[in-house]
Amino acid sequence: MTSAGAFHNRVPRRCLAIALCCFFTITVWAQKRGGDQRIYLEHSNELRHDEMKKPGVQIVKGNVAFRHTGTRLTCDSAYFNQNNNSFEAFGHVRMVQGDTLSMQSDYAFYDGRPMVEMVYARKNVVVVHRKTSILYTDSLNYDRKYNFVYFAEGGHLVDKKKKVDLVGDWGRYNLDTRDAVVYYGVVLKSPDYEIHTDTLYYDARLERAQIVSRSTIYSLKDNYQIVSSNGYYYMAGDKTELFDRSTIENQQRMITGDSLFYDSEKKKSRGVGNVVYVDKKNNNSMRAGSFVYDETTGEGLATRNPVFMDYSQKDTLYLHADTMRVKTFYMDTDSMYREVYCYNKVRAYRIDVQAVCDSMVVCSKDSSLTMLRDPIVWNDDRQLLGDKITVFMNDSTIREAWVEGNALSIELMFDDEHYNQVASKRMNAYFDEKGQLRLNEAIGNVQMVYYPVDDNDSSIIAMIYNETDTMRMYLSEKRKLKKIWMHASEGVVYPLTQVPPKRDRLPGFGWYDYVRPLNKDDIFIWRGKRREMTEGSAK
Repeated sequence: MTSAGAFHNRVPRRCLAIALCCFFTITVWAQKRGGDQRIYLEHSNELRHDEMKKPGVQIVKGNVAFRHTGTRLTCDSAYFNQNNNSFEAFGHVRMVQGDTLSMQSDYAFYDGRPMVEMVYARKNVVVVHRKTSILYTDSLNYDRKYNFVYFAEGGHLVDKKKKVDLVGDWGRYNLDTRDAVVYYGVVLKSPDYEIHTDTLYYDARLERAQIVSRSTIYSLKDNYQIVSSNGYYYMAGDKTELFDRSTIENQQRMITGDSLFYDSEKKKSRGVGNVVYVDKKNNNSMRAGSFVYDETTGEGLATRNPVFMDYSQKDTLYLHADTMRVKTFYMDTDSMYREVYCYNKVRAYRIDVQAVCDSMVVCSKDSSLTMLRDPIVWNDDRQLLGDKITVFMNDSTIREAWVEGNALSIELMFDDEHYNQVASKRMNAYFDEKGQLRLNEAIGNVQMVYYPVDDNDSSIIAMIYNETDTMRMYLSEKRKLKKIWMHASEGVVYPLTQVPPKRDRLPGFGWYDYVRPLNKDDIFIWRGKRREMTEGSAK
């Protein structure tokens, strides 16, 4: 049986064990929280109290030094409230946190309460982080608990390692991740570029600037600018990722798109979604769903419904195909010119000339269009067919047309039933400054069907059929035949009522007006030839 004395002797031992356990638990918790959370006054030349004016406050002056959880702070004088674990510091305030952070200012309020741990610094504030990032401001709040620095009333962040200056009205800097967000009047500067915006996210570790509002990026090295409201700029590789309808522009070129990707070092750009590329020097532009361009070679590729527009002449040429390639010759010289290669279902429209084919080359050097694989060209009421057709332009009119292989020129008469026709191996057509055909030259195995017209009533007199080796037809300004020159020809004149069957149609005849582009919007609608029209019957 246990005695009462023995029982009473055990109680204090149990209480002591419980107390030790509680003390150990509190100690571990305190260590996890960072150890001792109290602010210590390490030194001052003078210490006094004024309970009337500053109750519970120690007034310290001269070489004042405080210590708090691994941070040391010095100043000229301070109000130290030990009960609230805080102090106000005045004059030559300097805070040092290990070897990663230092701060100086004219004034600071330090709130060391465990759930707060804030530093409020004012006037001539300078924060140095990891010896490479320096922040200048007049108003700074430092959240030691979460390692954030907040600045207002203007801030200037300098990244000495990256040679970057970041200026803004107010913002936030994360000391752990080394990324900052700056608002209003933001300017980011480096030796090679500047960014002007209202909101900017800057990541020092990734060397990346993110824009989320309308911004302008100026390249000081390559003399171009970027306008965007959403995107990323990578300083290390001088690369740009832009979204939300952005633009990259220099003195010679401009590209706009829903998304743009630009590598300044490699001089390559890629646009996706409603891309518009403008060549200022050659006065042309291109629109496409996707466009890739290399500035060093002047080569580009446009896909997804591309449209090429050449406005180097008085009237604009509109051109559409499945795929377009741009190639530049004699890059960045006075002799520079471009060729645009168009593939599959090509349709072109200009007021004075229209064309369809499977492949086309547009050359800015001589203002020419070269068409291959089943080309058709229209000018007024004339249609040209051949294996290869090359058309040369003036400012607003067609200048020349060369047809090579199975050349066939067809002119529609006023009654929609009769057609003047010339077929040959090769054909050259020459136009005046108004775009009117003045000379048609046919060479090799020439065949002609021609309907002379009465000058009095414009009625058709007869049908003339001729065969020769070479023929030249000279026309007046009113499109009337002035003269025909032929070499050793053979021909027949048929009254209209005695024309033999099918003699009024030369081999390969086809009138394809239903294929002809009607306007600049009609180039997007592909229409193939109808079988009955390719078999020689007219509509």
